[in-house]
Amino acid sequence: MKSCLTLLALSALAVHAGEPAATPPQITPASHDSGWEFSVALYAPLMGLEGDIGVAGIAPSHVDIGFDDILDNLDGGLSGAFEARKDRWSIAVDAIWMKVSTAVNPVASSYIGLTENQITASLTAGYEIYGNESTSLDFVVGAALSSIDVDMDLFTPNLPVTVRSVSGSQEWIDPFVGLRFQTQLGDRWTFFASGNYGGFDVSSEEYWQAIAGIGFRLNECTSLALAYRIISVDYQQGGFVYDVESSGPNIGLVVRF
Repeated sequence: MKSCLTLLALSALAVHAGEPAATPPQITPASHDSGWEFSVALYAPLMGLEGDIGVAGIAPSHVDIGFDDILDNLDGGLSGAFEARKDRWSIAVDAIWMKVSTAVNPVASSYIGLTENQITASLTAGYEIYGNESTSLDFVVGAALSSIDVDMDLFTPNLPVTVRSVSGSQEWIDPFVGLRFQTQLGDRWTFFASGNYGGFDVSSEEYWQAIAGIGFRLNECTSLALAYRIISVDYQQGGFVYDVESSGPNIGLVVRF
């Protein structure tokens, strides 16, 4: 079995949501060997958040954290991905954990402190529908798991001062379909992109993700890459609302073996 170490730079961020992150760029030759190829990726979840978040007891609040401000609001985060490929077939698993804290002012006389703890993961199966020595195009199907815990504290500073705290959590699975494209740009450069769409009212009303980036091969086993990623989820259940778009650049590390 061929072993390979790959450094992948992806300038992130997740949060949420969704699928989970992107499989590192890898070109599959038109002539496929009979062995398995594996890759493991670790990357930093640095994506910003924008959208409406709410739990029963407090009306949804609009949250807007740009990816350039995420380090001021990120309490912790860790992301990883695994892919196995054989011939034209591939299977991938992706997971993100993030904890974010922020504050919003829904009206002038109130203040809401919000803490979100999320775990998202996805399982994807792909089949190469086109490929040659420098380019591959895969059709993919999969499911994305979301587990979101939200704590909200409502402060009203006007006398008498009041504080109301509510919490809520939900777990759900969204099916999706999509395409994944990669092409070699010369000896060292690679362009890659993927897009997934799902939800279909199975759990979320709508779920989609898009990513595009470039990779630079340092040597046979090491690559650097820069990508921009967007994940959008629109989920509502009772008083729990999570209608959020996460976006930002990505950076990370990949090992192939």
